[in-house]
Amino acid sequence: AIFGDVRCRRGSELKILSAVETKVPGFFASIQDEVLNRDIYADESGTWGTDSMAFKDEELSYALGKQGTTRKKLEAAAGAILEYVGHCAFIAGTLKERKRCGEFLGWLLAQRRGSITIRDISSRDDATEMYIPENCKGWVTG
Repeated sequence: AIFGDVRCRRGSELKILSAVETKVPGFFASIQDEVLNRDIYADESGTWGTDSMAFKDEELSYALGKQGTTRKKLEAAAGAILEYVGHCAFIAGTLKERKRCGEFLGWLLAQRRGSITIRDISSRDDATEMYIPENCKGWVTG
């Protein structure tokens, strides 16, 4: 059993499933539907849930980052729980948090193919627009 509020329980559950899937590949497939539907709408906003997104091999390592730093940064910026189980990303949180995390993850993967432009950035409440000199872009983006 995992105790605590829904956010803590889901975060712990996905962290454990990630570790188990590493040791026993394919285990998660047998319980995926049960896990995804558990605790749906179980928060005060009534929008709590878990979304999933499949990765290709090269996308997974890029989205994870060295020692998981990219995953942790995405998770913190979005305010959602982001965990990778096998080749699948699981995003848990309120609808707003999941949507934001999905956008951030999509932008991250899109920049592998070249520069991206985020439309209407000034109207977002979760971003600050900055000018970065061309000779510093590689250093800033890692």
